Amino acid sequence: MIQKKPYYEMFSTAGERACQSLVNKITKKIMSPRRVTAAEVLDLIEAGMKKIAVKHGEVYDTEPRAHIAHQVRRALRDADYGFYFDYNLSLQRFVS
Repeated sequence: MIQKKPYYEMFSTAGERACQSLVNKITKKIMSPRRVTAAEVLDLIEAGMKKIAVKHGEVYDTEPRAHIAHQVRRALRDADYGFYFDYNLSLQRFVS
């Protein structure tokens, strides 16, 4: 089955929307003309997850965190950044 939109494995539709909103916000920042640093991207991820966790604590589970990191990784790759964050939010480098 082909998924048309990302799935974050949250417990509710509201949690799914919150994760997608976070990814959209980060992607917009990554795709903007102003380049962002790895620290800025990590801060956006962590602050966004903290905000989501107020109502949806499962955002810190392995699967939602991994899906968020994967979507952010795709945006970083598409914008030709040389780094990304793995599912543990550890900084990694793209291999050419």
